[in-house]
Order: sequence, then C-alpha cells, then structure tokens
Amino acid sequence: MYLFRIVQRRNSMRSLIIAEKPELGRAIAAAIDGSGKEVRGVIRKQNVIITWAYGHLLRLCEPDEYDGKYKKWKKEDLPICFENWKLVPDGNKKDRVEQIMALMQECDQIIHAGDPDDEGQFLIDEILDYAQNEKPVKRVYINDNTPANIKKAFHDLIDNDEKLRAVGRSAYARAVADYVVGINYSRLFSLLLRRKGMSVGRVQSPTLGLIVMRDEAIDHHVKQKYYELHTGGHIAEPDTSIRFQLKPKSDLLDDGKHILHRNIMEDMERDIMAKPDQKVKIDEKFMDVKPPLPFNLAKLQAHMNARYGFDLSKTDQITQTLRDRYQAITYNRSDSQYLKEEHFQEADKVLPHVMSKLNEQYPVDYKLHSECFNDKYVTAHHAIIPTMSDFNIAQLLPDERRVYEEICRYYIMQFLPPIRKRQLSAIIKTEYGDLRATSTYVLDEGYKKYFTPEKEDSQEEEEDDSRFDLPKGTYPIQLVSSELQEKETNPPKRYTQASLIRDMTSIAKYVQDKEIKDILKKKDKDKKGENGSIGTSATRSQIVETLIKRRYVEMKGKNIISTQLGKDFYHLLPEEIKKPDLTAKWWVIQEDIKEGNADVKTLVDSVLEAFVPHLKKDYSHLRVSGEVEIDDDRKAVGICPVCGNKIVENSKGFGCVNYRNGCKFALWKEDRFFQSIEKEVTLPMAEKLLKDKYCLVKLKEGEQEIIKVLQLGVRNGRAVYRLVDVPKKDTSAKQSDAEAALHAEQKKT
Repeated sequence: MYLFRIVQRRNSMRSLIIAEKPELGRAIAAAIDGSGKEVRGVIRKQNVIITWAYGHLLRLCEPDEYDGKYKKWKKEDLPICFENWKLVPDGNKKDRVEQIMALMQECDQIIHAGDPDDEGQFLIDEILDYAQNEKPVKRVYINDNTPANIKKAFHDLIDNDEKLRAVGRSAYARAVADYVVGINYSRLFSLLLRRKGMSVGRVQSPTLGLIVMRDEAIDHHVKQKYYELHTGGHIAEPDTSIRFQLKPKSDLLDDGKHILHRNIMEDMERDIMAKPDQKVKIDEKFMDVKPPLPFNLAKLQAHMNARYGFDLSKTDQITQTLRDRYQAITYNRSDSQYLKEEHFQEADKVLPHVMSKLNEQYPVDYKLHSECFNDKYVTAHHAIIPTMSDFNIAQLLPDERRVYEEICRYYIMQFLPPIRKRQLSAIIKTEYGDLRATSTYVLDEGYKKYFTPEKEDSQEEEEDDSRFDLPKGTYPIQLVSSELQEKETNPPKRYTQASLIRDMTSIAKYVQDKEIKDILKKKDKDKKGENGSIGTSATRSQIVETLIKRRYVEMKGKNIISTQLGKDFYHLLPEEIKKPDLTAKWWVIQEDIKEGNADVKTLVDSVLEAFVPHLKKDYSHLRVSGEVEIDDDRKAVGICPVCGNKIVENSKGFGCVNYRNGCKFALWKEDRFFQSIEKEVTLPMAEKLLKDKYCLVKLKEGEQEIIKVLQLGVRNGRAVYRLVDVPKKDTSAKQSDAEAALHAEQKKT
C-alpha cells in the first residue's frame, strides 16, 4: 500500500494519474496494491484513477481552420502566422480527450506522468491546458517501468510548477516553429514552381541534403591512382619474417590520405631499401572486445535494415506491435542504449525467461556488469530490452519474431564474456614515416562463440594480414623485399536506410561551422548513441518515408538514391532551411525558453525573419525536372503506400494515379490471391485496406463460414496479402486497442 499512500498523501483525496502511453499507465496500476479492472483505457483502484494518452492527442489547427481563405494557396497570404496558436483533438482522438476531461471532474488532484523530457512535459500539459484545468497538479518522473522504480518515483512527487511548464513550452515552441516552416516554405515553393506538394522541413530538408550530396560526390568522383609501399623483413634470431606497410608522415600526403605520385613513392622505396639493416620494435597489448550495447530504435532500425533489408518504418511498426500487443519489449522509441542499475539486479529473473522463450540456452554470467548498466546515461528512456511478458511466441509473425530475437540476443550478450585478444605491433622508424605491421591472436572468442553482430554494431577491429609471434623487445631486422602497389581511390558508398539513419544521429560531423557543430553536440551531450543529431527516434523513419513519397528519393535495391527532382529541389532551397544549422539555433532559443528568457514568439519570429525576404526575391528562374505532373480529378479511394499519391478506382481495380511515372501499386479485382479465396476486392474493402492495412473477410471452410483478418503489405512496390486468424479475445482486459477493434468489427461482420 506504500505507493497508494503516497499518491493519496494519506488522506481521502481522489487522484487522477495521466500517463503518456498505455504501457506506463498499466505499469503504474500494477505497482499500486489492490484490484482494478481496465475498462476503456481507465483503471480504478480505490481513490486512484489511472489513464493515459496515446502520444499527442492534440494537433495544431490547419490554416483554413482559422480562416477559410487559406484553403486556396496564394503568395500574397504569406507568411501565415497567428498570434494565438490553437490546439484541437487529432483525428479520432477526440473521444479520448473528452474521456480524460470527464475524469478530471472526478478527482481532487492530477498527477502528470509524461515522459521525463521536454516532449513528455508538453504532451500532458497540452491536455491540461486544453481542458482549462485549475486543479492542483503534481509531477512524477518515471524513466523505468520496473515496480521498484515506479514506487521510488512516486515518493519524489513535485509540483508541476511554472519552471516545469517552461520545459514543456520549449517543446511546444519547436512544434509551432516546425509548423510555421512547413506551411510557409512548402506553400511558397509549391507556388513558385507551379507544382503541388513541394515539401520543406527543418529535419526533412537537411536529410535530403545528406543523400543529394552523397550521390553527387559519387557522380562527380574522379578516380585517382595512389601508391602504397609494402616491404618484407627478416629477423635472423629467432627466424621470423614480417610484412610491413609504410604509413607516410602526414605532411607527405597529397590529399590528406594518399601519395598520388608514383615517382615520389619510388624515391621513398629506393631510400628505405638502401638501408636494409634496421631495428624493429615489438610491442604487445591485450584487449577485451566488449559486446555491442543493447539497441535504441535508431540502432535497431539500422541493424534490421543491414541484416534483413527491413525499411525503417517496418522495424518501427513491428516494435510497436511487440510492445502494444504482446508487451514483449520495453518502450520502443528510445534514444538510449543504456540501462538502469535496477535492470542488472533483475537480470537473473529476466534472462531465464527470455532464453526459455527463444528455446535457447547460453552460459550467461550474472556477475558480469556490462558498461550498458549506467544510471548516468539513461535519459528519458532506457535501451530496448525484452520483458517478462508471458506471451505465446508462436503467435509472432516471422518478421516480428526476427526483431524480437535480435532485441533478446543483444540483451543476452551483456552477460557473456568479451572477446579476449593479444595484439603484437612491429614498427620500423624511417625518415618518411613508420613501417608498421600488426599480428592479432584471439585468446578467447567470448560472446562471438554464440553471436556474430553486424560489423557496424561490433567493436572488433579488422584482422591483420601479417602473422608473427615474438616477445616484446627490439630486434635487428633486414629488409629483403619491397613491393609498390598501385591502387585507385573509390567514391563513397551509396546510402542505405541503415547508413542514413546513422548519419542522422551524428550529422554534426558534416557541419563546417564550428559554433553550429559544437551546439549540435552540446544538445546531445547526455545522449549516448547520438552525437549532434537531427530528428528523433519517433520521427526519423517518417522523414525518410516522406522523402520517398514526395519522390525526392527512391529505393534501388538496398540503396536510397536522390531523384533528379530531389537534387533540383534541394539546390534551389535557401541556405537556412537545407542545413542542420536550424536545429542548433532553435535549441539555443528553446534553452532560453526553459529559463524564462524567451517565449514561443521568439522562436517563431526567428523563422519569419529568415522567411520574409524570400517573398521579395525574383524566383522566376526556378525550375525543377523529374516526374510528370499528375492531374487526375477522380475521387480518391485512399493513399498509395508506395509513393503517397491517391488511389482511384478503374475497371480492373484500384490503382495509383502515379502509374505513368512508374508506381506499380494497385489492388487488382481479379488478383490470383483473391481468386484463390473466392473473393473480389470491393470499394469498402479497398478503402479499409488502404486506411488500416487490414480488413475482415468471411470465408467458407467446408460447410462453415469463418472470419479471417486480411492483411495488406507491400513488396517491391506491389500489393501482397496475408490471411491470419482473428486474435482470441482476452478476458483479462490486457488486450490491445487494435484487438478490441477487431473483435468489435467481427461482431458487426
């Protein structure tokens, strides 16, 4: 009853706890003694009511919701900006907002349980403000859903005072500023180019820039010959041969990396080989190669893209299913790869459960304290790890299982020994640089006996060509051979979704302005795994999806490549919008907002100050090439999941209006799959599939009629289908909202 007493402050006050997401709300409820049944997203326990949001329940109003004149895009109406920015319930979330507002009327105090970051503060504050709440509000910070941590957090309740609300306003200011950028720059360039749907964004445009600049570096790459010097040396006592490579001094390199002139390298070779009798120094060091850290979302997305070819949004969606439907993993959109010390204490319970789920056994050592267990590096969330959920792993779809297994294995690796190596180095000093060789011996394979992480995830170094084994010391050596190797410079590699998301988390390395670079890094100083980033774990996959839908980039195999439209559009954008500088400058203002030295208007004014001059410039010369304009006034059945254009009905099915530009997506009425189940795609079915990616269908099984879930997917730009059983109804009140909706539809069907 300890937590209950804290919440109640030992009196009869009725408290309403509003969590940011269902997972946290249910965890809080579980930490409070007593029974309580979940009904429509609400759990009641004595005088405590627990409920939750589903991310942001409110959105900023569209311009035409302020004034109908903005429905028609006109340059003379720009810039669009409002003194008071209105928030309204987002889409189908109106009922949820009204439900929470009704619960507020039942309570004496409210406990704000948003995530412990600026976005989490804003997310609950906006609900309270929309409801015009005047009741006292307490704040609880929970960054770990373990019962012990929840109880401790409620012991440290504080007032949701003006200082905390200022933190929320900084996130609100960023949302408003992003909105102002989007509506003004997007409208301006759509009008200037006489082309609908030209999309501009603070994160989107610099991300496009990464891809465009990489592609142009490849396109403009001119191969250059460069030269390496390799020598062979022999030690008489003990009888040992070593192969060296010259590492020239930096001032000798022509391009900072290579020697490009053969005659220069030949001169070096001649001088070095003219002195065959040399001294070589042998050093020895022992290294422990630790296992890779558990995943945050960006690392997991990159890993699944590299290993299985999953696009970013697919991994994001699967983790959401694993968390919401099965409670199989912890919070999925984390930006941290670190765990709380409490997780270390719980490992002896979690690991056996996980290994049993996988039907695998590993010689884990519960005394091994991985570097991932560090309270200091846990931000608003901790790394993604498996839970103690008792779900049926056989219910997972194959791709869901792959994601779950990778999350589990990267957690298991924290309790396996490191790879133990002995590395020998051999160095001969010359006037041109060092002749170097290394020889590495694996003494213990450690975790690699059981797992082989992706190269990007592993801390292992490249193995060496030369093999020798000598005690430490200095030895006389005779150079007996030399080889001058001619090689060619290679262009950079094309971006994959995996490498793109890695660069989005460390874009500062491409920034030339030292001040901006330092600000970007300072912004992420407490985030291990992010180093000068743009976007968030929750938004990056959406950004990449938008670039594909706008046809600024396209997928060719695993590579993501800018289109001519994307290149043209990026280059005509103003400098202030296509660099990551904006994220850095906004962050500085947001910090001032937190301190009470600035407000939302300050940030919006900085956007308008940069935008307004563009209204007076002559942009008559602007042109973009690329795909054919789409002019189709037929009624939309839905949105194409491949390119983002509308789907319309025709005699053969429901196809994308962008087919002339190569989009292959369609729901064919006489598709072989539907013929096999004796069904035809109807208009309501098509609308449902395009909106929700599933629908219910009645099928005949012998003499009986059964109901199945028909799932829609995309493979190589075409529609694919899958039939699965309707999940069994969960009477324990733990079923997901999605499953509840399915049962409601089943009843109607």
